[in-house]
Amino acid sequence: MQALVLTGFGINCEEEVAAAYRLAGAEATIVHLNQVLHGEVSIHDFDVLTFPGGFSFGDDLGSGVVLANKLRYRQTGAPDGQRRTLLDDLKEFVAAGKFVLGICNGFQVLVKLGLLPNLGGGFQPEVTLTHNASGRYENRWVRLQVNPNTKSPFLAGLTTLEVPVRHGEGRLVLPDDATAAALEAAGLNCLSYVDAAGDGTSQYPLNPNGAALNCAGLTDTTGQILGLMPHPEAFLMAENHPDWARRKRLGGAGGVGDGLAIFRNIVRHVALRGNPTPLAPLPDGEGGTSSSFSSSLTTPNPTTKSSLETSPPSPSGKGLGDGVAEEPRPHYTRRQQPTPEPTSIPDNVFTTTPQQWKNVKSLGRAMRQAPTPAEDALWQALRAQQLGVKFRRQHTIDSFIVDFVSLPDKLVIEVDGAVHGETEQAIYDAGRSEILRELGYRIIRFSNETVLQKLPEVLEDIKQNITSIAANT
Repeated sequence: MQALVLTGFGINCEEEVAAAYRLAGAEATIVHLNQVLHGEVSIHDFDVLTFPGGFSFGDDLGSGVVLANKLRYRQTGAPDGQRRTLLDDLKEFVAAGKFVLGICNGFQVLVKLGLLPNLGGGFQPEVTLTHNASGRYENRWVRLQVNPNTKSPFLAGLTTLEVPVRHGEGRLVLPDDATAAALEAAGLNCLSYVDAAGDGTSQYPLNPNGAALNCAGLTDTTGQILGLMPHPEAFLMAENHPDWARRKRLGGAGGVGDGLAIFRNIVRHVALRGNPTPLAPLPDGEGGTSSSFSSSLTTPNPTTKSSLETSPPSPSGKGLGDGVAEEPRPHYTRRQQPTPEPTSIPDNVFTTTPQQWKNVKSLGRAMRQAPTPAEDALWQALRAQQLGVKFRRQHTIDSFIVDFVSLPDKLVIEVDGAVHGETEQAIYDAGRSEILRELGYRIIRFSNETVLQKLPEVLEDIKQNITSIAANT
């Protein structure tokens, strides 16, 4: 998945946004807006376009006003010589089924440009974002609730988020009650400021700007455009939270931040729509993009998620087929060991490229720090080498983070939560497993419940597979 992140003219959050996309498994490209306006870069070469936060043109004439006018009226250097504006390109971009994200100042630009909420379909400003009711710049953490009726894939499956706001002009103002009713009826008021009980609130500072409808974010009628005042890119890891040290002492810290879920969602959505470059799941599964993916996936039966995916079939006969591609993809070459001990790990354990490892290493660390109860139970058994084989956990292979792997045996063990039973996730898992099999790995999948309730049987199944591998080598 290709994400374009704009910068220039006072935008200053582009690096954090790009980092968020990369952690979520996308390829992010930061481009100065002039490169787009001069025709050097086309937004149509990307899946998602993002306007990050900052202070474009110093917020002169109002936040986002000057940049919005530049996008509406500035003629671009289109290669075909046609006289067009970036707004024209944005209309075509959305019509092609692609996605736009605006954060803070980016949200203000989208509103002033008429891309949000665009109730009438004319791409004219219909609402505005103006000075906070407090009369001051607000820099604080807020709690958000996701509208269950939103169409936005950025917010799919999310209910609440805790993220920071950093703005002076974030108050949504509506022209009349009819507009408010239309926004609510269509579910376009996708994010609301809420109190500790989860109820929408206009109370300051829980609602930091006094926005109408307690609104923190809007989508358009297609759900393809999302704008929000808070900064999800500022909460990618648990340590980004100001209260992380206390939470750690209480045993609640670790893992990824709430904001990463928004980027994970859109990367996953694009991948599952047919993009040939899938992502590895984030927690409840985390990872990065794969360098290759079969375009001819078939939908597996979701009920098989706790069964063995392997080639050849497992000793218990639960194999799902060989799934071998016509030609193997290039991969690392492991040093040949004369007669390796069953508990040894080859010297070369680098099963990915340096860049791919850099992209996902922090997520792997976060997953190790905050395992699920099932992952922890299985790891305690595996790390004790009860099976006579040394396993690594949350290890990167190609661009995927796998739960457990024995590198000498090329045996991968995955522990799946309930999300893996959903059809879209099952399709993705099939593609991920296909790639791992093409790289020579055998995969076993167990559900969380199976590991927690039948750990001895799980260990026996793993042992039988290790024995089978040894017999075939």
